Amino acid sequence: MHSPDKSFPTRRQDYLLFVLVLIGVALRIWQYLANTSLWVDEVFVTTSILDRPMRQLLIVPLEYGQVAPKGFLLVEKLFSAAFGPSDLVLRLFPMLCSLAGLVCFAYLVRMLLDGVAAPVALALFATAPPLLGYSAQVKQYSSDLAIAVLLLWLAVGLGMRKASLNRSWIAGAIGAVAVWFSQPAVLVIGASVCSLVLIGLSQRSEDGMRDLLLLIPALALWSISALLSVAASLATMSAHTYNFMHQYWAGAFMPGPPWHLIEILRWPWRELNSLFGRGEMASLGYPFTRVFLLLTAFGFWVLWRRIGLCFTLFAFPILVTLFAAMVHQYPFADRLILFLVPIFFIAYAASVDWLYQRAASSSPYLGWSLCLVLLGPAAYAFAANPPPYRIDDIKPVMAHLEENRRPGDVVYVFHGALPAFGFYSRDFGFRENQYVLGGCHRGENLLYREELDAFRGRPRVWVVITHAFPSFHERDDIWAYLDAIGVRRDYFSVPSHDGPANPSAEVALYDLSDSVRLRSATAASVPMVGSSSVEARFACGDAPPVIVPPRK
Repeated sequence: MHSPDKSFPTRRQDYLLFVLVLIGVALRIWQYLANTSLWVDEVFVTTSILDRPMRQLLIVPLEYGQVAPKGFLLVEKLFSAAFGPSDLVLRLFPMLCSLAGLVCFAYLVRMLLDGVAAPVALALFATAPPLLGYSAQVKQYSSDLAIAVLLLWLAVGLGMRKASLNRSWIAGAIGAVAVWFSQPAVLVIGASVCSLVLIGLSQRSEDGMRDLLLLIPALALWSISALLSVAASLATMSAHTYNFMHQYWAGAFMPGPPWHLIEILRWPWRELNSLFGRGEMASLGYPFTRVFLLLTAFGFWVLWRRIGLCFTLFAFPILVTLFAAMVHQYPFADRLILFLVPIFFIAYAASVDWLYQRAASSSPYLGWSLCLVLLGPAAYAFAANPPPYRIDDIKPVMAHLEENRRPGDVVYVFHGALPAFGFYSRDFGFRENQYVLGGCHRGENLLYREELDAFRGRPRVWVVITHAFPSFHERDDIWAYLDAIGVRRDYFSVPSHDGPANPSAEVALYDLSDSVRLRSATAASVPMVGSSSVEARFACGDAPPVIVPPRK
């Protein structure tokens, strides 16, 4: 590493890093204390955690096609058993992982980057909307991030400092345990092992070979633990879940045969554009995404010039993940590659620092102005999409329903809302026989309307909708039909807020007793926005509704 930039003293850098860590901690606690509802994927994971004994949780495939690291499941089970199954308890471990990842990233960039690069990288990490959102979800993505940063920090310490046997054993033990808390950690481990071996072999002196031998405990512990965790994951994943995951993430694997070179080259660029731009669940929402990615690519060149082969510690995890996607073993898309985002932040920050140095040599004001401009996309993404983030926030909807429901009212629950509604039903005074279960009819919206025909003539019908797929226009066709045959007496909604557009959590009360309105329309006569015959991407088939038992 080159010596720190004297125009940006270490003390000032440390102060800035400390302030940025405090900001990141405050934002994560803000998101956590918002205590939003568990959305459907969280409910599915939580059901297995709460309803299964420990042994079954760790060795039997999870329900509803879910997968999660063994360490994550273990801690979640222990926390819920010790402190109760509240939403805040269930989200405590992901939040702690997010805080740990933030602190580890601060130490990593302080050790690695000079000048303005360290605070720039940490500012990106501390305020990135998806990193904040996943800090309070019962999913493993915040632990994926934390473990990836921890492993990078350990690998940088082994690769860029004087080797010692004691440090090698400590790093090896930490990494061997950490890999059980994150599935993509296996990819980071594999990349780090390859990189450290390459760095050791490049130093052909006797001291270089000695350093490589001293790393053997860390490399061996990492490799053995990673292989065991992969074997355990595969052994406890059902064939149905494996096939479903490959179908669901089909677009995230390398497209076409190897000779379709242009499409293969466009594929990772397209996925990174989506990740750093807008549209996916984990999208960062940056404007000028291509400029950001080009500057990031330039930042990798800057890292290579500054730290030589140690640059592979950051390049190899990306390449290994791409290779895993090429052989259809790990998807390269959206939230599954969120663990790579810290690497891109480091590269982008190195690029910003390089440009800052050259601009500041002419004028300090020009340098700082350029730095602020290059931080603009991240600032815009945060300002346009501030926390708290919420997906399918059904708890306020159910509270409104509980407060306004009368004896004899009909409650119809749309199929997408069934898992969360069933999970929270006991909290809001519902028993299973007090609401009607909607069927899954994706791509056949006419069938939703025919279900609702059963309530014609009823004066008070509540309809609860969450997690409706926008592409199928399910909610649009349901509300249009009910507005045609009835009168809306009450409506309450909580908009989703998580980056990309998601429908609200909604409940409406309809009077369907007006005979004139009932005679004026049928399920088929009211125009539909969605299709009534297209084949859904994941057809529901004849499967029964997914009913999640209430939380105990």
